Amino acid sequence: MAKGNTIRRSHKDTVFNDLFSDKRNALSLFNALNDTDYQDADSLEVVTLSDAIYIHGKNDVSVLFQNQLTLWEHQSTLNYNMPLRGLIYYAHNIDGILEARGMKLYGKKLVKIPAPDYYVFYNGREDAPDRQELKLSDAFLVPKEGYEWTAHMLNINRNGNQNLLQRCPALKGYVALIQYVREYQKSGDSLPEAMDKAIDRCTKEGMLKEYLLKKKAEVKLMLLTEFDEEAFAETMREEGREEGEKRLNQLYLKLVEEKRGSDLERAVRDKVFRDTLFERYDL
Repeated sequence: MAKGNTIRRSHKDTVFNDLFSDKRNALSLFNALNDTDYQDADSLEVVTLSDAIYIHGKNDVSVLFQNQLTLWEHQSTLNYNMPLRGLIYYAHNIDGILEARGMKLYGKKLVKIPAPDYYVFYNGREDAPDRQELKLSDAFLVPKEGYEWTAHMLNINRNGNQNLLQRCPALKGYVALIQYVREYQKSGDSLPEAMDKAIDRCTKEGMLKEYLLKKKAEVKLMLLTEFDEEAFAETMREEGREEGEKRLNQLYLKLVEEKRGSDLERAVRDKVFRDTLFERYDL
């Protein structure tokens, strides 16, 4: 791939993105979606765009496999603009692939490109059908034949798409992890407490066990981002993007390592307290 097209590794990633940036999990999900049984994960390429190319794609994973460019996006809120977002994302990906391969569009010869497939995995709190086909043409101001782009939106909450979840253990584990965090929060636990309990429960039940034991601190940072996205976004605006992200990542990791869950939750919301911690840790 071109220099700009690298997998993103930062605390802005979600657990979904991080899980399915692993080739084995990506192949498992591809097989589950397409009713196939491919075994060679090394023949699959994860080509998720970097923030430098597409800064709004934090929930996305792009996979190049079997001459298809498969785009997966996780959403915790219903969004009917997904077809347009997916089309833009696909175009950015294709642009990077053509550049990496030195392919030009100005010659007479037809340039062959990977076929698209776009899925949106929804696990928000609002009710939604197991599957919806969202069409780009629904957004056209006037009808126009011959132009279409489809987002397959799948409800992956625990009561939806059970066959898919059974076929892909990583997706099933992800759904359970998010569900457990929500359950513990509903019962009165703080977010850090709920995250700890959810992670421990998943490992005891054998779901995502290896992943969670290896990356527990990182997972907690990612979950904090997912469950406190609005407050986190405000923090990003206050701190300034690049330097702020670096400082916040260091601060949050220190609080997680020191098991200061309540301070971690407070630091997301309270700028004065956050500044005090920056000074205390010399960040």
